[in-house]
Amino acid sequence: MPELIVLGTAASVPDADHDTVALVLRGPGWAVPIDCGGSPLHRLARLDIDLDDIRAVILTHRHADHLYGLPMLVQGLWLGGRAAHLPIYGPQEALTIARRLLGLFNLAERDDMFPIEWHPVPLREGRRVLEIEEVRVTSAPGVHANVEVLALRFDNTATGRSIAYSSDTEPCEAVTRLAEGADLLIHEATGSYEGHSSPADAAEVAREAGVEQLVLIHYPVLGIDLDAWRQTAVGIPGQVRLAKEGDVYPL
Repeated sequence: MPELIVLGTAASVPDADHDTVALVLRGPGWAVPIDCGGSPLHRLARLDIDLDDIRAVILTHRHADHLYGLPMLVQGLWLGGRAAHLPIYGPQEALTIARRLLGLFNLAERDDMFPIEWHPVPLREGRRVLEIEEVRVTSAPGVHANVEVLALRFDNTATGRSIAYSSDTEPCEAVTRLAEGADLLIHEATGSYEGHSSPADAAEVAREAGVEQLVLIHYPVLGIDLDAWRQTAVGIPGQVRLAKEGDVYPL
């Protein structure tokens, strides 16, 4: 059964127990990393994900904590002998930054390396990003100050289950519509700052979208009582949890 796995949970400043946010969509014999903060090779290895199983990468936006591990992922794939092309999806400005970053390490457009395919995802609601086996990934634009950002929805066309992921965003109608009727909403809970959401904001999005199960992610970890932080997300009929690294959400 396909599943979405949490690789990292923290906002931009991690600590000893929380790395920066990243996810991986995994199915039998395939995997798609969602953002590349931290050390993706190490975290994927801990899940026994074979590098040959990586079919694509999705970047939600251009900020460093969401893509600074991409060069190490690409280098690891190259040194591991990958020959197949690697599609990378994301907003155009995220792909532009990612391409420059790989270029700094001489990891872009090498004749002796597997080809990288860059797939810009337009900032439109309901945009289909990719389909892999029975999983369809669609997107909607979030509101993250002046940064292009994608929220994502993962639908299993065989089971009917769905998971929505906000990425970094203020509460916005496009993300609420993307999450409508999902079985689970994974929503950022950085705090009440421009381009971000508080736990209470995330709960409001869940209520408006009719989602009963809420998981908070991209939360601050320094000097924070995390259980008290979680408890400020109130008013939905189901459970509110803090994402933990290694959490597995069946799809």
